[in-house]
Amino acid sequence: MVHYFHLLTSLGQYSNLVPMLPTNKGKWEGVTNTDLLSQLAIDSALSANWQDAVKINEKILKLDTQNVEALNRLARALCCLGHMSKANKTYQKALEIDPYNVIAKKNQEKICKLKGELKPEENGFTNGNNHMDIQNLSAIFVFEPGKTKVINLLNLASPSILATLSCGDKVIITAKKHSITIAKEDGTYLGALPDDLSFKLIGLITGGNKYEVYVKYATTKSLTIFIRETERSAKFTNQPSFAEMHTGEKNIAFA
Repeated sequence: MVHYFHLLTSLGQYSNLVPMLPTNKGKWEGVTNTDLLSQLAIDSALSANWQDAVKINEKILKLDTQNVEALNRLARALCCLGHMSKANKTYQKALEIDPYNVIAKKNQEKICKLKGELKPEENGFTNGNNHMDIQNLSAIFVFEPGKTKVINLLNLASPSILATLSCGDKVIITAKKHSITIAKEDGTYLGALPDDLSFKLIGLITGGNKYEVYVKYATTKSLTIFIRETERSAKFTNQPSFAEMHTGEKNIAFA
């Protein structure tokens, strides 16, 4: 699980430890470092391995019962497995520890809406996927060689804005003179693509290519998006939008 889209660039100070991270199912059971376990939990979510995501986050919570981030990740994994009641209780635990935790509060409200316990106007959510069947999101993240790519955004918006995002939210891609930015459908800025990819896509977009972008994974400190080429200009018939992904990056059905 060490692929994590370009070798887990977000590991920061732990980047030198990436080759040592467990890669086989169950091997994380011997890990006791909560930082490394957190990275494995995130990697499992990005790979749609929700069973492992649950187990790893549960292990983190055995080591640190007050870990709100692990509680939020666990709740998300439970949601994706269809265990909505358990997820709701897990978010509640996070709120008992941190009553002002935006992620837990927003997602708990979304669960209530999905279960029909609240009307849309009662909490003001306009997050794009409020009424979307969670299982149907898998259709969004289908890998197509040369046409799809998962990217970690740079120059991110504030944590309060990132906290409003959910997996599957459709976002807007805008090509500018020297950069490409990503925004919510209401125009709220979210982040920017890396310069090298921006440079390539600016040429493709101005040349006629079209793309759709969705939120893949979001926290208050990071935002990963999924880009899909939806239309290729005749002038780029034999030119793929993206280089071939590594084998491990293809199993990205749903996070």
